[in-house]
Amino acid sequence: MPDKSGYIRFLKFWLPVYLYAGLIFIYSAQSSVAFVPEILYGDKLLHFVEYAILGYLIARAAKNSSSLKLKAHFRIFAVSLASLYGLSDEFHQYFVPGREVEILDALADAAGAVFGQMFLRA
Repeated sequence: MPDKSGYIRFLKFWLPVYLYAGLIFIYSAQSSVAFVPEILYGDKLLHFVEYAILGYLIARAAKNSSSLKLKAHFRIFAVSLASLYGLSDEFHQYFVPGREVEILDALADAAGAVFGQMFLRA
């Protein structure tokens, strides 16, 4: 009988990462933003929270990976991957009518990723 632990690990840890990244992609493909808080830099706050969740999910998945290297460096991996995804999201928005590319959004994404991964113990 095949080992089901890898399949279960994927469903429990990596599938949420893929689903959430897909949700970010779908949201960023919209021509207009449905909700932005009416506060100073409200859009940056949304980016921060959005990528804090992604950073947490990636860190959680990497920490529970079967790869020893990934486990040992799960924080660096999470921040790097979430930040790269944030950059790719900004690039993607370049092609979406009504959306803009902003370096401050990418910085808020990276800061959120750093914050999100901190919720996991080493």
